[in-house]
Amino acid sequence: MAQILIVEDEFIIAEHLRSIVEGLGHEVVGVADHATDALKLLRSLPMMPTVALLDITLRGELDGIDLAGRLRAEFGLPFVFVTSLADAATVARAKQAHPRGYLVKPFDEHEVFVALEMALAEAPAPSPPALLTPTSLFVRDRKQLVRVDFGDLYWLEADGNYTTLHTRSGTRYTAVASLKQVEERLPPADFLRIHKSYIVAVSRITILDGQTVVVAGRSIPVGRAYQSALMARLNLLGGPVT
Repeated sequence: MAQILIVEDEFIIAEHLRSIVEGLGHEVVGVADHATDALKLLRSLPMMPTVALLDITLRGELDGIDLAGRLRAEFGLPFVFVTSLADAATVARAKQAHPRGYLVKPFDEHEVFVALEMALAEAPAPSPPALLTPTSLFVRDRKQLVRVDFGDLYWLEADGNYTTLHTRSGTRYTAVASLKQVEERLPPADFLRIHKSYIVAVSRITILDGQTVVVAGRSIPVGRAYQSALMARLNLLGGPVT
């Protein structure tokens, strides 16, 4: 599964692209409608997307080809152009940006599939940087970054492309990242996904009651697909609760 950024200023086309990309089994990490928002979004993401899908005719100071140069120089992010323009002048200018593909509107699912497969075939596997803070996360809170130690995390809850972190003090932080992206930053020995929308600190589970666990007095559902992994992590006396 690849992480895809969509930059498209026509809402209907952006949502159509999102639907196709997710239907192909990839994750859309964000949708921006102009270059400034795309750059701001990229700087806020905990990990770089694998590929960006860029509309060429973006409104604003920078069009898609200008943005492509910024993505390559600042982030090293590969991209595929998405455009209704296929004239010689536009194609010649686009070639100078060295895209991984050129998708002409109107497109269908198969054309998006081919464009992404070609782009992903050349994309290097991302290697996460060495962490300066291996025992904590830094989460944006208003205009500052706040350190949240792993030991203070009780559970994490998905909310679309955001994740809410619930802490020992009762303070909640909202990260601009999917639950999967946050999960990749957590120590697997201490945390476990128990539902498509929840990760818990295993040591904070106090009660297992059928299809739920209790963490700090909060009942959290356990998805059927995650039950076996949860039971394997608990130090059980007697049989499992049914």
